Parts: sequence; structure tokens; C-alpha cells
Amino acid sequence: MDILITRVFWKRTYLFIEYEAKKEVKLSLAKVKREYDDEHINFEYLVTKQIDMETKCLEKNKYRSKLNITIAEGRDMLTSGNWKIIVNDDPYIRPAVTDEIILNIEDLSRVYRYGDKKFYCYIVTFGIDNIMDEEGHETISIAMNTSFMRKNRTPYVRKISDAFQEARTLKGKSKKIAFIIVKRLLNVYYQIVSHLTSKKGKKVLFMSENRTHIMDNLEAIDRRLKERGLDKEYKISYSFRNIFDGNRQKPLSWLKVITKIAKADVIFVDDYVPVFSFLNLHKKQTLVQVWHAGFGFKLVGYARFGIGGSPRPVESCHRKYTYGLIGNDNLKEIYSEVWGIPRESLLPTGMPRLEHFLDKDHIEKVRKDFYEKYPQFKGKKVITFATTYRGLSQRSAYYDYTKIDFAKLYKYCKKNNAMVIFERHHFLLDPVPIDEKYQDLIYDLSDLKLNDLFYITDVLITDYSSAFYDYLLLNKPVLFYTYDKAVYSATRGVHRPVDKVAPGKVCGTFDELIESLEKCDYGDKEKVDFLKDNCLINTKLASDQVIDFIILKKGDFESCRK
Repeated sequence: MDILITRVFWKRTYLFIEYEAKKEVKLSLAKVKREYDDEHINFEYLVTKQIDMETKCLEKNKYRSKLNITIAEGRDMLTSGNWKIIVNDDPYIRPAVTDEIILNIEDLSRVYRYGDKKFYCYIVTFGIDNIMDEEGHETISIAMNTSFMRKNRTPYVRKISDAFQEARTLKGKSKKIAFIIVKRLLNVYYQIVSHLTSKKGKKVLFMSENRTHIMDNLEAIDRRLKERGLDKEYKISYSFRNIFDGNRQKPLSWLKVITKIAKADVIFVDDYVPVFSFLNLHKKQTLVQVWHAGFGFKLVGYARFGIGGSPRPVESCHRKYTYGLIGNDNLKEIYSEVWGIPRESLLPTGMPRLEHFLDKDHIEKVRKDFYEKYPQFKGKKVITFATTYRGLSQRSAYYDYTKIDFAKLYKYCKKNNAMVIFERHHFLLDPVPIDEKYQDLIYDLSDLKLNDLFYITDVLITDYSSAFYDYLLLNKPVLFYTYDKAVYSATRGVHRPVDKVAPGKVCGTFDELIESLEKCDYGDKEKVDFLKDNCLINTKLASDQVIDFIILKKGDFESCRK
């Protein structure tokens, strides 16, 4: 049933939804929950509450539905909760929406303040709603959330009573209370150990909470410390584990991590480390974020504030960074927004992991090793398909492989003496579903380092990932396959419009992507200058700049760059 919402707007407390359909249908707001079977595998959608909307025909195949939220439930306001828009009482049928609505969905929110001194408010917000059919195809629609709120007089203090507001069930309240208490106890333990440990600047900690081993920028700085013989003067320790892989971390594991943090003078992290959100760091400790991505389109950190999965206003590890490393001066504005820290705290060293990226001997060795292991790629045009994940977190990460026509991709490879390598984002655990009949030309080599693959790659295909940032240094073409550009922009968010910034052609459909490959039409590469990493222009290695300024405390940062 093809139903397309073309306009959503408000008039005071009336919500209007205009849509196109071959015939008039009934739109309703419904609270929907999933009911699973005994094995907790299959589920059905169950409507727990439904509010029908009044509908009239505007002209042929065009209709308008409306609802007054103040009398939506008889003489009552539309109650708090998440509301789906369903069609003809069927929770499996949701109307699609135009890209324009998706891209401007934040403009649909409403805040109604009321009460003495406007102490209370009623909030209506909109978000993206997607439903999968049995064949794995998505319908992108919108959903609405309504909430009754009150002013928080102590926004900088997380009180135990907050748990009763945030959770609905007794079990949920108990978990949140326990979580708050445990975090406070862990912070007390940290304070004791930290203040009993001397802070002379001689202890360095490298850590990550979503990687099990050292790599990328952390590895480059660690390696340079040892090359300079500073590991004999400084005590270097490590803490690596993945707390987002679904495995519950034991209390002893948390105590070990916090003990290492408490004893350190300088702490280097790469990626999000939630433990710092509730630790009040010692004033003599330095926390440095050496973020692995040079530049990507997808929003992270406080750039996502207000979008699903965004950090809290004040309780976030990002606020705790003393310094953050970035690729160049042009990225200060972006990463100041991402981490919620001043621009002055951002050090445009360039990425330490790229220091030897253009080393000819290194490139030749990597190429030789690759062709010895995969001789079938020699003499072929190699296309690397490196995309990022969809979803709000590591646990919900996915990629819609139905948007890739493997048959057309294989046909292109046959015709053009080409081969394709898929490189999954490390959040995506399941292999790429490549049919056996295509596996002689299309490979999933996600176990290899992406940067090593770049040396044998002729064309890179990516989307909102930062993968292209490194690849630009090789002056090779990039194509951007953004089949869900509007939805991704609204749900995940992007720093800048992909069409305006991407240093390569942006393809919205797979046919367009194949056509671009066929014609070698890679678009405009003149947009790359502001993205180029400082590793190309600095007179000193990025890792040396970091070591000199942060660990050895030699002068100011500008003097350390020379």
C-alpha cells in the first residue's frame, strides 16, 4: 500500500499530516510494543493504545489528517509515550515520508510551557521510524514522542530520585539506583587511590574500552616513546578491553581499570570511554583523546545532542579531556562541538598513525605481502568497499546489504577486469552476505587493516565513514554511496552536507554507483584541501609533538610543532 506523507505542520495545538494515497485511508497514532514467542526470536507488533485522526480529501489522491493533542484522548492530553503512525489499524503498515520532512524533522518539535513560573512543560518531538518487512526491506516513516516534564533545579547533580523518573518498572528503577550507587562508590575508590599516589608526571597509561589491543594513534605514540628510549624514564601501562561486546564486565575488572587510571599522570584514550563520565579526575592528571578518525561525516559526541544516543548535558567523558588531537586547524570547530571542549584544547598535530603512511618502502612491503597471500588480485582493478554502520551504538550496529546489488557488481567486475574487497566497520560482526557464485571476484577481507588495503586499491567506495580521510593522501579517487542520505542525516546526523563536502562523486542509488564506475566518473576532488592531514606539512612527527608538549612539557604547543 503506497502512502507518502508529504507535509507535517502545526497550528497551535492541532497537528496536521498531509499524505498522498491511491485511496483514502485511516491514519492513527498508536503505542506499539513487540510481543515475542517462547524462544524470544519471533515477534508480533501489538497495539496497546490507538488514537484515530480525523481525515478529509483535499483533491484527488491527496488527503489531510489532523489531531488536537489537548483533547486527543477525550478530555485528556495525548499521554506520554512513543507514538507510531499506522494505517488502517495495522501496526505493520506505516506511511513513508519525503526526504524533505526527514531532513527538517527537528523543526517539528513543540514545547508547551505551563504552570506557576512556567515550572512545567509538555514536549512533542519527532523522530525516524523504520519497520522491516519479511524480505528485509525498510519503510522509513516518522514517530512522535510526548512527555510531561518539569524544570530540573540541580542539572549538575545526578540524584538517586532521578532513577524513579527515568525507569518505569520496579526492576528498572532498582537497576538505575544500583548503577548510580556503584558509580559513586567507584569514584570514592578512585579518589582514595589517586590521592595516595604521587603525581610526578612519570606514569603514562594507554587505554581503550572498546578495543582489546593497542592500535592506530595510540600504537604510534607508544612506539615513538620506545624509539626515543623514554620507556626507561617513564612507566608505561596499558588497559584494553571491549565493554560494548555484550559481555558483562566483572567488578574486579572495573577495579583494575580504575586503579590504573588513578595511578597514572597522563592518560591517552582512543574513542569513547564511559568510565570518565563519573570520575572526578585529579587536577594533576592529563587526559588526552587521540581520536582514531581524521574526519568523517557522521556525528558523534555532543554534535549529536538531542538525537538518539546523544550524551547527557553535563555527565559525559568527553567534557573531561584536557586535550584532543585533530588532523588540522580546520577541524577545530567540528571537534570542539563533538567533545564539548574549548577550541584551545584541540591540538592540530595530524594523525600519529599516518606518520609513515606515504613511506615508499613500507608501501612496497605491504603490497608484496598482500599479493603473496592473494595472487589473484595482481593485475586487477581493485575496488575497496568500506562503509560505516547504521544504528545508534555498537550493540545495535547494522548495514542494509539489500542496498547492494551483488549481481550487478559482479557483472561490472567481469567486464572490467576488476575485483571488489569489502571492509566492514569493526562494529559489524556478521560477514558480508556474498553469494558463493560471486566469491571469485568479490571478497570480504575485513580481518585485514584498511590502511594496508589502500595501497593496492584503485578506487575507494565509502559513505559517511572517515575512511576516505587517509585515502586522500594517496591522491586516488573516492566514490560515496549514500543510499539513505536523508534518513542518516536525520537519525545519526552529519557535520556538513555530504554533497557539498565529499571529495568525490556522491551516488544515491546503486545503479548510479555502477554507472560512475563504468565511466570512471569520480566527481570533484578540489574540495579536499581543508581536509588534508597536517602530517604532510609539519616539520616534526605528530607523535613527537604529542610527546614533547604533553609528556615532556616542553614549551608551548606551537614551539613543539617546529
